[in-house]
Amino acid sequence: MAFKTFYKVAAALATAGVLSACGPQIEKTAAEPKRITSQQQLALTDVVSSQLAPLALGGKDYLLLASEKRGLVLVTGEGEEKLALDGGTVERFALQQLADDSWLIAVYDEDGAELQLRLLDVEDGSPRIRYLASMATTAPQVAMCFSRQAGRTHLFAIDENGLGHEYVVHPREQAWEFTGLRPLYFGEQVSSCVVDDRSGKLLVAQPPLGIWSLNADAEMDEAREVFVAASELPAGEFGGLWLDSSSGNLWLTGGEKVLAFNINAPGQGPLFVEALADIEPVSAAVQQGALLALEEESDQVHRFAVTLPEPVAEMQAFRSPVEIPRVRASGQTAPVQSGGDAADDPAIWVNPVNPSASLILGTDKKSGLSVYDLNGKLLEHFAVGRVNNVDLRPMQHGKFVAIAAATNRTDPGVSLFGISAAGEVEYLGLRNLEMDDPYGLCVYRKGADLMTWVSDKDGAVQLLQIVPGTGNVDWSLEKVATLQVESQVEGCVVDDEKQMLFFGEEDGGIWRLDIAAFLSGEAKPQLIAPVDGERLAADVEGMGLYHAGDKSYLVVSSQGNNSYALFSRDGSQFVGHFKVDINLDKNLDGSSETDGLEVSSASFGSQYPQGLLVVQDGRNRMPSQTQNFKLVSWADIAETLQLK
Repeated sequence: MAFKTFYKVAAALATAGVLSACGPQIEKTAAEPKRITSQQQLALTDVVSSQLAPLALGGKDYLLLASEKRGLVLVTGEGEEKLALDGGTVERFALQQLADDSWLIAVYDEDGAELQLRLLDVEDGSPRIRYLASMATTAPQVAMCFSRQAGRTHLFAIDENGLGHEYVVHPREQAWEFTGLRPLYFGEQVSSCVVDDRSGKLLVAQPPLGIWSLNADAEMDEAREVFVAASELPAGEFGGLWLDSSSGNLWLTGGEKVLAFNINAPGQGPLFVEALADIEPVSAAVQQGALLALEEESDQVHRFAVTLPEPVAEMQAFRSPVEIPRVRASGQTAPVQSGGDAADDPAIWVNPVNPSASLILGTDKKSGLSVYDLNGKLLEHFAVGRVNNVDLRPMQHGKFVAIAAATNRTDPGVSLFGISAAGEVEYLGLRNLEMDDPYGLCVYRKGADLMTWVSDKDGAVQLLQIVPGTGNVDWSLEKVATLQVESQVEGCVVDDEKQMLFFGEEDGGIWRLDIAAFLSGEAKPQLIAPVDGERLAADVEGMGLYHAGDKSYLVVSSQGNNSYALFSRDGSQFVGHFKVDINLDKNLDGSSETDGLEVSSASFGSQYPQGLLVVQDGRNRMPSQTQNFKLVSWADIAETLQLK
């Protein structure tokens, strides 16, 4: 979320009266809860800690504490010290279990001004902490939390200025690495964070605004909302978030109180509220049925005997959703020139003489058409206006061996481009249409004729013939027919051999039309794959046909769940779906929110021996840049989906 959007949300919260700065705090309990006294105090030696977390190691219970004098300190459940880093100043850490006796720890070391990764495990029956990696930071980090995504470990770190970063932390041959994924913006006063991997939500405590919830997956919309409003929390500082994943309870501290909330119920009141006698906790957790609490810069852990809230019903019934298979990106194009939602639709020109010298054409719908090589290098950009969708077909005409067409929304019409045998692209000009807003487009061959379907964003779809001229300026478009549709259509593709049109009704699904029968008045479109929210999630966007005999497929962008659905060539059978994932070896992010796509079964050499899929990427990460197009090897898709 950008700063502008953040402050809009904050303004909305203020209007609703949930910001603590805008009015008095509202206590939900009818009376002040009775203050409870600790049953036991675990005295520590020279720790000076403001954070604790329980963990199990070697079949035993331990507590890990941040130490401003000794880095990290590990003690037994009875308070016996087992090990310490004995160096560095650590106020905050993040903890993630890797295996039964293996924990990953992230710390911010104030003395070295760096994020560090450590591994806590067991050797010869005794716990040990090993160094893994470090990374310098420009500002002190005030909140850190781990997330598990697609088998990878992600780390969220937020600094004292409210600037957060998401990293993928992963092992290499010599050491672990931090690979930056995206920035996140919160503003000042963040105190702690935690990730619920079951729901995929990142929760951030930010006094005095409340606790935010947003999607932890960088390939999804942030969907930032208030999980707990400030009015539900004690006045002043609050935070110390700790998630009991076994019960589904989110624990936090504020003033002299400890509270617990149902992790699956944003906006609801607390399940548990207790005021502690004589201390103001900054960190709390549960271990072996007891509540543990720690004051700021303390050498003493307090244990309280309390009646803990029951595990939430939603957690007891929770079942992990079916995971969509993932295929790693193989390459990417240079980012488009325009910011915001700009990249839209690609096309692939296969060089028949030298396939490795083939081209990718991609639209920048705020600027024009870009031409890339198969390594993603920008070769040329045609600043011809707001071109939206592009497609091409081979056509021998003078010096051109292929013609590309693109809808142009600046001056409503179709822009034409010629491609020579040498791979040189030439602009042939704009042909105006009687259409308010040319949107989707797909080109096909009908015998010797070149045809194109063009959709009006809020109207019908027109079938046009591209009529060649003797030169570059006298090409024309002749209207052949009009197809009435029920709602917005953008993505479309034609099976030239079978003269079959497939088009996507964005909120409806995939339609199929026998073109010849339609032109003779004997056929209407058939809905062959409706949007169901799982196999196909609205919006239905890009479409392409992979031609390889009995291994031919219709490929469709399922924008609503950031995936790509494969159907049989005639669209009648769902074959499978997948997501385009991060490729850490090549420092590539995945793709999401895809508009257009194109696919080819041509062999483009060793990198793409069975063909190539090109998809628009709505969120270009690692690092965050303007949108671009991701390249995926069909061989990887076939292997992942076991296409036979």
